[in-house]
This record gives sequence, structure tokens and C-alpha cells, in this order.
Amino acid sequence: MTNTGTLSDLVSKREYSEPEKAVLSHFFTNLDRNIYCPTTHMPFPVWTFLVGQYSRSPLTMRDRFLEVFDQMKKKSEKGEWPKNEVVTIEDAADAIQKSNSHVLDYFFKTAEDFLGKWGVAYGHNSLKDADKSRVAVEGITQLVTNFIEMPDPELGDYQEKSTRYITFGKENVVVPPKLGASRFAQAIKDNNNALMDSYVQLTPVVKDWLAKNIVNRADFKSDAAFNGTLNAKAFDIMRYWLPQGLTTSLGATWPTRVLESHVSQMLTHPLEEMNIIGKAIHEECVKISPGLLKHVQPNAYFGETIPAMYSLAEKMLGAEREPYHRGDRNAKRARLVSHTPDFENLLLAGILYEFADGRSWENVQKQVSSFNDEQRDVVFKEYLSRRGSHDLMLRGTKLGRFLFEYMVDNGAWRDVKRQRVGTMLKQDITAALGFSYPEYVEDNQGLGDVKANYEQSMDRTTALYNDVAKEFPRDASYLPAMGHLGLNAYEIHARQGSYVVELRTPEGGHYSYKSLFRDTYREIANALPRFGKYINAVLEDKTIGRQTAEERAAKKAADALEADKKRAQQ
Repeated sequence: MTNTGTLSDLVSKREYSEPEKAVLSHFFTNLDRNIYCPTTHMPFPVWTFLVGQYSRSPLTMRDRFLEVFDQMKKKSEKGEWPKNEVVTIEDAADAIQKSNSHVLDYFFKTAEDFLGKWGVAYGHNSLKDADKSRVAVEGITQLVTNFIEMPDPELGDYQEKSTRYITFGKENVVVPPKLGASRFAQAIKDNNNALMDSYVQLTPVVKDWLAKNIVNRADFKSDAAFNGTLNAKAFDIMRYWLPQGLTTSLGATWPTRVLESHVSQMLTHPLEEMNIIGKAIHEECVKISPGLLKHVQPNAYFGETIPAMYSLAEKMLGAEREPYHRGDRNAKRARLVSHTPDFENLLLAGILYEFADGRSWENVQKQVSSFNDEQRDVVFKEYLSRRGSHDLMLRGTKLGRFLFEYMVDNGAWRDVKRQRVGTMLKQDITAALGFSYPEYVEDNQGLGDVKANYEQSMDRTTALYNDVAKEFPRDASYLPAMGHLGLNAYEIHARQGSYVVELRTPEGGHYSYKSLFRDTYREIANALPRFGKYINAVLEDKTIGRQTAEERAAKKAADALEADKKRAQQ
């Protein structure tokens, strides 16, 4: 067991200089743990920038923060940044040490005492809604991110390491203590190593095949865009091998009231890793908001009810499970379970109600139920046809509900779970339902060796999972790979259906969730054809995956570099 607040050793191996320690201690709550918070000195815009780096940088947040000083110096030496605007780490440390902070410290202490009395002791929980808790959570497994990113209520902002831009190795995979002390320990370690060996060894094979058959350099305006698209496409395929015990880093921001209840559930979660992380998050966040978080306790209701419900479901639902799926060919991963009866009339009433000037809901509903086809078309057209590409539909479309069930691979679920409007119910990560194939792998004979390795990897992992799950049904969820399938239910209103389809179907997205939400769109459009015609779904790819986005990013980077050079010369 480590002292880092996670199952992993300290993610950063860097030795800090005294000036670096002074700066980091000013802006972060600790220097020697994997879980830490920004202090009150950290401006929200800087936090936002640092959180955003997780997806494309292998560095910790603290190290990325220090890197800014180095980058500024290097750009100045190249003539790409004005020398008079360079701030060194020594400059920053000196400024921090000379600041007259005792007055502010006294003010913050007084404010915390007040909040502790009026915000907690007297039950003024609404004060917690105005406070935000920001946490860097590093060295945690893919498995526990599922719970961390799904608080109830569904309020929070997250950025995580991207499997599309970050490479991983064996050293990034952990086995939890309970499994590590079991008779399965060596078999689990061997299987994880085999998955990661395949990931490392087959990545260049897949990349070479893509460059010869799919991603043509002649189609791109720059090497940067070509290489970015090629790498993303290759990693999108290879992430299917990555196990749930793979560690990642996560930047999270919650309303403090949400964090309070969420941490209390972490402390009583069935997974030991989640308990450890919950304790560490609380220890760090209470340094920033002691008056608001000092009463966090393990949640007995959650801790006792969850295991009881697993037992009850096993007794009452019978032994029948979904069959083992082996492949994607002609599979329908999105199934519309149900939707609001008389849905179109409900939407028509909701759209017109706000403009009805004294007419009751019953009156409006009665009128719209008698509308002919032409009148119905006119209402939807007037309400939705002027919408720009970044405009949400107006609030009248938030009525009604679709209930979907998705059978989707764990990699796609990693992205889907971020759709926080609506309600998601997620079953445990499992290998028992089968697996989906990466793009191009199932049918293309040019990747025959890759396909064979993948099938062997998935079947081998499934067999091990089934053995482990008999003794450790919850901890066995560390074993499945991202390619294994799982079930979740997703209830959304009409507008959220439009939003998530428009977000997840464009060609730059991952093949797996694009397919999922293109099927979702078809179900929505079938149920509500007049509404569906105003959803801007992308149903086929006209470019190669990330090509448009990478071309745009390359041009933006070139323009920024040119602008900085001109600024430095002035």
C-alpha cells in the first residue's frame, strides 16, 4: 500500500528545487501525493488550462505548471516571446516569499469560521452550491473513474488522459490489494502484461497499415495534420486492448455540496481503491474549504444498501444473462426501450406554452392535439429552423423522455459517461458479455494477425475474469479490457437527445461511439420524425476521422507561432 492516496506510487518522479517547492506549495495543497487540490491562490482560468492538459500531456498537473516557466524561457530564446515578459521560477518564488500574506490569512480564517457556523452548523447548505472544489486525481485506475465521474446529482466537470494522444505501458497497470493477495495474483499480472505487450507491439503494425491503406499523406495540407490523424486513428484501434487496471489522471471540479455527498459514498464503496481515493480527496479538499467539508462521514445508507441490492438482484432476477457477443457485424448497440406516450403532442404543447398568454396547459394541449400535418410542421420549423450550429434548442424541447439501453464497449463507455444531462444507470464492468472489434479489424484481412491477437486476448481475459468473479465479483472488474462489452441505461429528454447526437456523431469522434449515437439518432428520428429532421446528425464520414480537426489545429498552431514571432520582434 502506498502513501500517495491511490494504489499507485507517486506519478511524478521529478526532484524539485527549492524555488520550485516554494511555487508549488503556494498553488497546490501538497507535493508528495497523487491527489491534491489547487489552493485559493490558483485562478480559475489557470486551473482550466491545467485541467485541459491531461488529455494530451503525460505530465502531472504540478509538473505541467512548472513546465510553463521553462516553455516561456525557451520561446524567448527562440525569439517567439518578448524577453521582458518572461517570468522565471526564481522570480515567482521570490514574489511569493515577499508577499505580505498575514492579512489575507487572517481574513480567510475568519471567513472559514463564519461558514463553519452558518454554513454547516445551522444547515445553510445552499452556501455550498456557491463554492467549487477542484481536485487533481492522478495514478487512479480506469475502473474507478466510472464512479468518480458519476456523482448524484450529475454535476461536475472532468478532463482525463486521452487514449488517443497518450501512450501507455506495463508500468501504468496496477492490481488492487485484494486481488494481489489472492491465488489469482500471478495470472492477473501475466494477463495484464500480455494485453500491454500486444498494445505496444501491434501499434506500429496498425499505424503502418493505416498509412498504406487509409490515411493518405497526399490528402493532407501538412505533416502535422497527417501525423496527428494517423496517430489518433492507430490509438483509437489499439485502446481496445487496454485493461481496466490501467492508471490515468483526472482533473475534477464539483460544486462543494455535490462533493460532500459524493465523497461520503466513496468512503463506503465496495472497491478498496475507491475508499482510499475518497479519503485522500477529502483530506485535500478540507484544506481549502474546512468549514464546508469538515463533517463528511462514510455514508451508511449507501454502504449497506449497495451490497444488499447485489444480493437481492441475484436472488430475484434469475440466472439468465445476455449471450456472449463476439463481434460487431450487423449488431445494434442502441436500443430504444421506451419513450413518452403521445410524445409529439407533448413537445408541441411545450413549445407553444410559453407564448400562450394566459391559456392553461390543458387548453394548449387540446388545441395542438387537433393540429393537422401542415400546422405541426410550421410549429417545429418556426421554433427550430433558425438554430445555429452551437445553439441549444429552446427549453420547450426538454419535455418528455427517451429510455435507451446501450450495449457498448468499455472504451466507448469511457466517453459516453460524460453526458451528464439525463440519468445513466451502469452495470458493473464485465468481460462476460463478449467484445466488440476495433474499426477495420473485424472484416479487413490486411489486419488478420491483429484480429487473431485481439480475439485471443479477449477470450483469454474473459476466461480469467469468469474464474476471478466467482470469488471476487466486484474486484474482478479490474480485469476486462476496453474492448469488452457492458450494459447501461440512459434516459434523456428530447433536447438532450439532439445535443448528444450532434456532439458524438461527427466524423472526428471515435468509431465506436459514433456508431452508437448514429443508431440513437435513427431511433429518435423514427419516434419523432418532425423533431428529428432538425437534429444535425452526421451519419457518414467524408474525411478520415480527425483530419478536419487536425488540419484546423495545425493551422492554428502555425498562426500562433507567427504572431508570437512578430510580437517578440516589436
